Amino acid sequence: MIKTLQRFQRLLGSRSETTTDTQVLDEWADTRGHRLKRVRHGDGRVVEFEWEGRRGRLEWGPSKRAYIPQWELRVCIEAGLPQHLEMLLMSRSLAQRLDSQAYQTLVQDHQTGIDATLPEEVRWLSMLERVPVPSTVAGYVMLSSSPPHAQRWLEGDLLSRVSRAAHNWLGDDAPLVLMTLRGRIYLRTEALVTEVAMLDGACNLANAAATSARLLMSKATPVAREVSSGRLVHTSRLDEPSVMEIPMDSDMMALGMPSRLGPRTDIPV
Repeated sequence: MIKTLQRFQRLLGSRSETTTDTQVLDEWADTRGHRLKRVRHGDGRVVEFEWEGRRGRLEWGPSKRAYIPQWELRVCIEAGLPQHLEMLLMSRSLAQRLDSQAYQTLVQDHQTGIDATLPEEVRWLSMLERVPVPSTVAGYVMLSSSPPHAQRWLEGDLLSRVSRAAHNWLGDDAPLVLMTLRGRIYLRTEALVTEVAMLDGACNLANAAATSARLLMSKATPVAREVSSGRLVHTSRLDEPSVMEIPMDSDMMALGMPSRLGPRTDIPV
């Protein structure tokens, strides 16, 4: 509670009473040399930037996820990662809440499988393997279709930035989702107001996640795989299909993914 009050006081003291959220974001984009785009319909802002010559995008506006009730900050970077590289880092409190809600839905509606309309970060809580995290980021849960790659992804600068985020700009209980999906880096967090520290922190965290993932790819272990012609083709283990690539009309999807008998017990309170 004390940390929350301190953070709220810091936010109030860092801006003028007449300064609006859009003004803060506009000035931030201008001073950082980013391209600002106004939203045609609705509220919010869109900022385009570059990361290592690739496109990046920051959005602030009404939430597009039910687990963030009001306004959110979104960052997406076209990192050029393998399509099958699936890694997710989520604040532990959010993971516990979503997992409990998913279980209640299964019980109340007598469902036998996972709802395919749910966003990936919610479905992954039930489908991907949990990966141990260092004690410095004990407030987060990590899951992946390839745990060894996820562990290496979190090493170095990304680990230090995640551990500092809660103390500097994110807050202890703020929901955070950081993931690799379809070759991109995605970040989502709640943002009722815009602050320079939060904008810089979110961008730097997403950049660090992209850099670490690209470094991971450069060190990926090549493996030999035999194709139908009989010759060996050298690929990366990250090119292997994952559980998320099962066709919608496959036998496994038709039968429904097996549901658990209760909420996950491997996410300590």
